[in-house]
Parts: sequence; structure tokens; C-alpha cells
Amino acid sequence: MSVHHSVFWIVLLGSATLPACKNGTEPPALATLSIRDTTLLVDEQLIVPVTARDASGRLITNPSITFSSSAPSVVSISGPGVVTALSLGTSVLTATMDGIVAQATITVAPHFTHLAVGAEHACGITGRGEVYCWGTSFRGELGPASGMQDCSARFGPGVLCSPIPIRSSSLHPVEIVAGDMHTCALVADGTAYCWGANFYGQAGTGSLSDEPVPTTVAGGHTFAHLVAGRMHTCGVTTSRAAYCWGWDWTGALGAGDVSAERCVFFSSDPCSRTPRLVVGGHEWAQLAANDRATCGLTTLGELYCWGLDVGGNDGQYCQTPDNLTGCTRTPILIPSAKAYKATSIGDVHHCQQALDGTLECWGANYWGMFGDGTVNSSPTAVTAAGGATYASFVALRTGTCALTSDGQAQCWGRGGDGAVGNGALQDALSPADVRGGHRFLALAASGVSDFVCGMTDPGRAYCWGLGAYGQLGNNAFLSASEPVLVGLIPTSPGASPKRGIP
Repeated sequence: MSVHHSVFWIVLLGSATLPACKNGTEPPALATLSIRDTTLLVDEQLIVPVTARDASGRLITNPSITFSSSAPSVVSISGPGVVTALSLGTSVLTATMDGIVAQATITVAPHFTHLAVGAEHACGITGRGEVYCWGTSFRGELGPASGMQDCSARFGPGVLCSPIPIRSSSLHPVEIVAGDMHTCALVADGTAYCWGANFYGQAGTGSLSDEPVPTTVAGGHTFAHLVAGRMHTCGVTTSRAAYCWGWDWTGALGAGDVSAERCVFFSSDPCSRTPRLVVGGHEWAQLAANDRATCGLTTLGELYCWGLDVGGNDGQYCQTPDNLTGCTRTPILIPSAKAYKATSIGDVHHCQQALDGTLECWGANYWGMFGDGTVNSSPTAVTAAGGATYASFVALRTGTCALTSDGQAQCWGRGGDGAVGNGALQDALSPADVRGGHRFLALAASGVSDFVCGMTDPGRAYCWGLGAYGQLGNNAFLSASEPVLVGLIPTSPGASPKRGIP
């Protein structure tokens, strides 16, 4: 097993006293041991440095201390106080010195609990609630992380990157999403934060300046769910209303009219630097976004879409010089006799999952993104993936991936960068098993991504597909046609690099 080494400065100290003697004098203090509880991620290792003092308070060098674990399958002990996190659970660590005993609870948490995939970067939330990101930071989308590489020679002047996970900020969110060059996260009280590119207002902070650190989304809304498109962001509030902000070129904000604000890069393009209410009065359960559109499921399982190429035109003005057709700034119902439980959209295809687990897709099918064995496009929903049932699914920019009930990942669509994950660099018109024998709990992709990431049972992350920007997290700038392990979190917060242990 691949193990990353971390250091936790767990101190064992002396602090006890004996009852007073008959003559009223206090006896000298006796050494005692104390260990603090801590949380490790799967595959992490900690060294237990020891500070011990004798009854007179003098430092004991090389104290003889033994350790044991109450659950060796969860936490193992090797060498002089080397603790390795093996599997999810808890274990009581016992330290003994000259008959003095101290105990602490070691909790082993998943390496990651959530993953988010953008265009050239990805992020994850660890089992300790920390945010780590990897890939390329063109506009600060990796956050105010220290230790990033100077990738100017590779990607242009001033560009930073990290092909391994790097601590993004001190934020402790419960959900994270990634767009083209921006990242947003949701904390437990429903506050949304965004950072990175903001030239179209996609950070929603009230400005059009890039946000170098996580900054609160304006409006005071309490969100339950977020989604990021290429240059716009949307969220569902706890009251089931939807708000969107950022680029409004094609009506992807769903506000029913053209945003009055104009953006930085193209002064003719409308945008909104603060959240705008999605019209229609619907109660939303889930949203999905791509470059120029947004779709959403209501709490009744109805599917609505707005923006470009979503099957309708509400007559609202679409910006010149494009003179786009098929643009709606008002959510339109996608007719169906079925109720749906999930939706996900790629660049030019849209898919949704019925309550029975089957998938439907519509739009363009250039590379077999429907998984129906053809490249035939359809303006209306058709049965996808041969009618197979899945536990969950995601759409990426030019493909689709899904999980079977036992966690096997299958992908189909464009395979030139390896995003099908079956070891071949070719398109797959029907579902193909992702190689590696992994059983995933969840998959992550987006309508702007050409790669996919998946999370296994102990929380390890694997990615495959386009990797030229370091977004696969495996310390390389190469694409992969089958899953590669995202680098393990290198150190624990506040820890120093481990030394001297093989």
C-alpha cells in the first residue's frame, strides 16, 4: 500500500502529584503521560515524538515507551511510535512508560469526501474538512495555496500550478464545485464562497476583479447546493429558489431578461456580478451547468433548461455579433411523462436519469455521448446506454460516465484524451468498463471538463482523461487512459515533513 508520511506533534508529559506527607511537605511530582486525540486520513502515517521528564522535572532522553493499538486493522504500530492509518474507523492508542499509561482515540477518516472537477483543475474536501486543489491556477482558482510551482514556461507568464493536491485555503466546506477558472464552496451554515476568475462576475462577490481568496457570495442567501458552469455559477437556496450569477451571454442565468451589467473582457456581453433569481417560481432540487446553459430538476422531478441549445427560444434578445438562435432566458420545461432524479449536461449533450435508474440523452451525439451505439443526434430525449440502470451518472464535456450498483464505472463518448478510461484512446459509442478494478462511491465531472475523477470506499481519489494541466493530481502533466491515483495529502495541518523513516 502506498503510504504518505505525516507528523503530529503528540506530546507525552509529566504532571501528577502524590498526597501530602504527614509532616505537611509535598512529595516530588511523578511523571505521567498524556496524548491528544487526533484524526488521520486513510494512508497517513504519524510519528509520535515523546517528551518525558523525571520526578524532578528533568528531560528524559530516549525514554522507553511502548505503544499498542486497540484496532490493528484500523491503526497499526511499527517501530518507535510510528502509527499508520489503514482503514476507516477508530482505535485507542495506548502509550506505556514505566507502568504509567496514557490513551488517545485515533479516528481514521476518508482521504476525500467530496470531489469537484473543472476545466484545468480539480478540488476535494478531505475527511478532516480541508480543501485541497490541484491542476493549473490561471486566475487563482487553486486558492491562496503556498508551495505552488511556477509554470510560466509551460502555460504563460505568471501562471502557477500544482500537479499534486495542495491546501487551498483554511475554509472547511461541505460542498465544492469547479468551473473554468473559478472555484466555489459551501459551508455548513449555507454561506457560499468563491475564488479565482471573476471577469464575468462568476464569483458573485459584487465586483469584476479576480478573487485571490475565498470571498462571500453577495446577497446573503443561504444555499443548499451549488453548481459551476464555465463562466457562471448557480445555487439552490434552502427555500428551494435558484439564483445564478456571472456570464449572461446566452441567458444561462435564467433571470427572464438580459442582465443590465456589462462584462470586463467583452463590453457588449451582459453579466451579473451578484446572484439573480431564476424566474418561474419553481422549487429546485438540483442544477447542472455547462458553457452556455443551465438545467435543473424541480422537487417534482420535472426538467427545465435555459440558455443556448436547450430546445426552445423565448424570444429574448441574444447578443450580437453571434445572433444566436434557440436561446431562452426563461426556464423551459423539457416535456416527459417520466419523473427524474438527476441531470447532468456536457458541452452539447444533455442527459437525465429516471427514477428507475435508466438514462436519457438529447442534443448532439457527435462522439457517441448517448452511449446508444450510434452518433445520431436527437432534439428530444432518447434512451441512453442501451437502457442499462445505474446508481448515478455524470456528463463531461464530450462524454458520459456512470456507476453500476456495485460501484463499477462505465464511460462512453469521446476518448481521444483517455476520458473513457478503458485504456484506449478512441471513442466509445457504448458503455465501456473503466479499467483498474476500482469500486467507486461517486464520480465527478462537469460540462467543461475533459477528465473524470472518482472516489473509492476509503476516500482515495482517482482521475483519468486530459491531464496536460496537472489536473489528474498524480504529479504529472500527462493524460491517462485509465485511472491514476491522485497524490495523497502530503502532510497534516501544521506538520513538518517526516524524516528518517523508510
